[in-house]
Amino acid sequence: MDQTNKKEEAQQNGWTWKFMSVMFCAYLVIPGISYTISSLNAPAEYIKSFINSTKYERDHSYPSKDEIDSLFGLLVALAGLGAMAGSLVASLLSDNLGRKIAILIASLTGLTGVLLLSLGRAASSFEMLFVGRVLTGVTLGIGLSAAPAYAVEMSLPSMKGNVALINQLFQSFSFIIAQVVGYMELLGNEEQWHLLLGLPVIFFGLQLLILPFCPESPRYLLMKKNDVAKATKALQTIRNRKNVEKDIDMLHAELRESSTEAEVSFVQLFKNKVLRRPLVIAIVLGLHQNWCSIAAILFFSTELFQKAGLDDRSSRYATSGTGITFFTVNVVAMFLLSRFGRKTLFQLGTIGMGMCSAIIALTMVFQDDAPALKYVNIVVSLMIIAFYSIGPICVFWVILSELFPHSARGSGFSVAILCAMISFFSHCYIFPLLLSKLHSYTFFVFTGINAVTALFVHFYVPETKNKSFAEIAKSWASAEDLENQLPINSNAVVETKQ
Repeated sequence: MDQTNKKEEAQQNGWTWKFMSVMFCAYLVIPGISYTISSLNAPAEYIKSFINSTKYERDHSYPSKDEIDSLFGLLVALAGLGAMAGSLVASLLSDNLGRKIAILIASLTGLTGVLLLSLGRAASSFEMLFVGRVLTGVTLGIGLSAAPAYAVEMSLPSMKGNVALINQLFQSFSFIIAQVVGYMELLGNEEQWHLLLGLPVIFFGLQLLILPFCPESPRYLLMKKNDVAKATKALQTIRNRKNVEKDIDMLHAELRESSTEAEVSFVQLFKNKVLRRPLVIAIVLGLHQNWCSIAAILFFSTELFQKAGLDDRSSRYATSGTGITFFTVNVVAMFLLSRFGRKTLFQLGTIGMGMCSAIIALTMVFQDDAPALKYVNIVVSLMIIAFYSIGPICVFWVILSELFPHSARGSGFSVAILCAMISFFSHCYIFPLLLSKLHSYTFFVFTGINAVTALFVHFYVPETKNKSFAEIAKSWASAEDLENQLPINSNAVVETKQ
């Protein structure tokens, strides 16, 4: 009897074993992406050595240290370039081929990229690493768009917040895996670093084998393909019950609502007076995502800790602390988001990161006079991760969905993601050069960026929690502009209620 009651409860709340299995299959691309993006951190010196020796074999002369640092920075940054391309085609693939096919394309691209990263050493070709990094970036752009959309579209409204949280946890947990596997005792050594880069083959390969047996998104089948029969069958599978009429009715209601709204195009987004402020906010917050100092900690922490006075082995252990902190505070941040305003959390996180960046700069300046400061450096680096999780990353995705009306949300997200990828590429390419030129003072740059962003948020970004778009937009647009400029129902309350 208890098992029957549990089954009925699962069917009512949507958390059936079939739904969770499908969600797991869809999210396999996420750890593959996150692991690959962060996996260059631990073996950085070995990769630089490989590039150095390969160029010597070809040119019979060693390149300069600045050239090697520049090439390694470019290698890390190329994922951002690939992600820009991936994000631009993600919606096209998802809308025309389906969410599931888009995820499979992302996974196949990721598998190819990871194989190139892993086999580059055997082929004595560092160019294979560069091409592989671009391909895994394309996977990032497509996968982070298609996989969460696929999972969310399969879930009930009450489940969406938790489904999004699971996506974030998959991402942060993958950082831990990459950092632990990067220990010298495991794969983070001179003999096995290429195997470290190839490990995501497991995630991508498994997904390519099992995802084809999962149903397509019911929302896509009904709203894009107008196939009620297939949508019904898909819902029956994931809900684990025959009667899905209410679910179908909800999709029909959403279809009717969306058909009354004219979609705001990418170009219109720049021309529309009412959407100008949300657009500027999306651009600034997108660019801030990586230039706030987080990318320096997540992708270059091993090198940073070495410069702060730790040996190679100790710096690897310290680096794994960043992943554990990222995972833990992400869980806490979701609860904070439901209790405090978006603006408050973003400002708290940004100011905290700015102060911590200044402390890191000072500890690196005076580390020769006080060797114990290297431990302060580790603690403050973990605090940067915590402040980032509480504010910039957690609030970024939520506030975007609330700042833009439904008809402009797709274009708004595209601009924000594109800016975040530009930020990723530029930061990862420039940071090693900054570190070699400015040394200890590099983190003062991040202090300045966070200070300017905090002021921007204070004076320019409205609070959005539990407000409709019309209520939010009243702080900068007149009622006449709202009525005339937007082809939407601007009184609709935003979907995100966390």
